[in-house]
Amino acid sequence: MFNCDAVRIDWGPEDPEIVSDVLFAVANVMSIARTTYLMPAFEVLGPLQISLGRMLGDITRFLVLFTLVRRPSVVVLG
Repeated sequence: MFNCDAVRIDWGPEDPEIVSDVLFAVANVMSIARTTYLMPAFEVLGPLQISLGRMLGDITRFLVLFTLVRRPSVVVLG
């Protein structure tokens, strides 16, 4: 019998919800891996993958700079 009142970390490993979460996560990883494996094989999607990687780098740099600029202004104005 499964206990719904317990904290999730105290659930047993055979609990159906935990098993389904694990299987869902594995399926997501496998589908993304399959997609990235196929991207370089297509003439159009290969450059798209490179552009996506560079775009994520640009977004990361922007967020870091935005955080560095925004944090002091919040401290001064707050």
